[in-house]
Amino acid sequence: MAPEQEDSQEESRTIHVKILVHKQSNKVVFVEAKKDFVDTLFSFLSLPLGTIVRLLATNNNNNDQQQHQQLLESSPFLDNIKYIYQTVQDITSNDVWNNPLCKQMLLHPRNPCESQCMKLFLNIDDTEPSSKQPRNLDSKRVDAQNQAFLRENGSTFLVFDDLKIVQSSAMTTLSLLKELGYSDLTQLEEITHNIDKQEILNLLKYSLTSHEPMTNTILKSSSKYKGNLPNQSSSAEGVKPCASGGTKMDVKVVRSISQKKIIFVEANGDFVGFIFSFLTMPLGSIVKLLDGNSIAGCVGNLYKSVEKMDSSLCTNSRTVLLNPGVAPYFGCPNQPLNIPDLQPPTTYYYGTGTPYETYNYSLKREVKVEGGVISKTKESIFNARLLTALDPKSPNMSREGVVGFVQRLALYGVGDDLKVKSLSANSFLLYLKELSLPIEDLQVEVISIGEAEALSFLKAFLTAKFTLTSGLGNLLDVPKLE
Repeated sequence: MAPEQEDSQEESRTIHVKILVHKQSNKVVFVEAKKDFVDTLFSFLSLPLGTIVRLLATNNNNNDQQQHQQLLESSPFLDNIKYIYQTVQDITSNDVWNNPLCKQMLLHPRNPCESQCMKLFLNIDDTEPSSKQPRNLDSKRVDAQNQAFLRENGSTFLVFDDLKIVQSSAMTTLSLLKELGYSDLTQLEEITHNIDKQEILNLLKYSLTSHEPMTNTILKSSSKYKGNLPNQSSSAEGVKPCASGGTKMDVKVVRSISQKKIIFVEANGDFVGFIFSFLTMPLGSIVKLLDGNSIAGCVGNLYKSVEKMDSSLCTNSRTVLLNPGVAPYFGCPNQPLNIPDLQPPTTYYYGTGTPYETYNYSLKREVKVEGGVISKTKESIFNARLLTALDPKSPNMSREGVVGFVQRLALYGVGDDLKVKSLSANSFLLYLKELSLPIEDLQVEVISIGEAEALSFLKAFLTAKFTLTSGLGNLLDVPKLE
């Protein structure tokens, strides 16, 4: 099958579901579905933030500007990550990067659960590896039952409006209807629906911005954010503690005394690389790190549903989904957060062909690299030759000595809106002129960012519009914005 044909098939696929609607409130009570739908929802947790913002940018049809604005106000996270993505996109000079490939790695991060997501009936992650990052042959191995995160055993699941997911049963349905307050059964109506890729992308967006993503997507009901926003305090309260020690970064902070806010941070490549590396972090890793707190929308419910799902219903991939880590080579070595980097295989082999009985013939086109294929195992290919894996971030394409995506010793300026610029005396003065701030109103301090401060920063990144002030202001005793 040609690549274009497969892409077209993916776009046209739909998943059949049954939907229970409360007629009076025009809200989805729950969706009853098989594993294909639930597997796709679970895959949201494996998506790097850079992939999420790219997918949602291409899916934004702006049919309802009012609802779109309400959702952005309830969850500044999408705007914050978009700013970082746009900043990386706008950097044209290769002098910023350790290697020109670093920019493409940030804009198109790899999914740490790529091999599992390839088994999904409807996979929304369309990320393609670059020619210098060939997709591993073994990630295309065809499972006889095509199982991603849930086993194929005929089970049916209930997906509630807030993305709580349980195995379906008569007693569970009755109990949950009572718990949700749906006592008048005459107000409940069952409809059938075929969910397509566009609606899955909408569910992804609303899972980060709404407590009613099913209603927002399927019934297209415009409802305001339900409940309170996560606490926007700058402290790391409610955040899961990690191991002590670790990396620390020193940055110079410029704040406005009159405005009581941080306007600018001067830092080297470590801090900027830390911010940029948010693009490569999977959503599930962030939910785990913050223990479900400070996450707008209801993606925390999705994570807890994976945790609570009966192990007999899940494949071994659930462990990876709950702590996906960052794909090999896509991590930032000098960042203080405790998000693991997956280790690449120690050996790769290059060969001229693939045994037909081992792999699906129609998939061989995607693992060809300059006339051959790559595999972790020597037995999987013909005429195998040992290869050395190189870190694509390295300036000299070596395995060791890599600092990160950004050149470490250069100085950069980071605005309160997270926009990053290369720093010079002239550019800084121009920036101050744009802000119309007198020099006597500015105060400079040096702060050290370790694990606790980085967690505070990440928490603010997910919940606050002015991330530097909300995330780091407590270190300067700056009153927070309401």
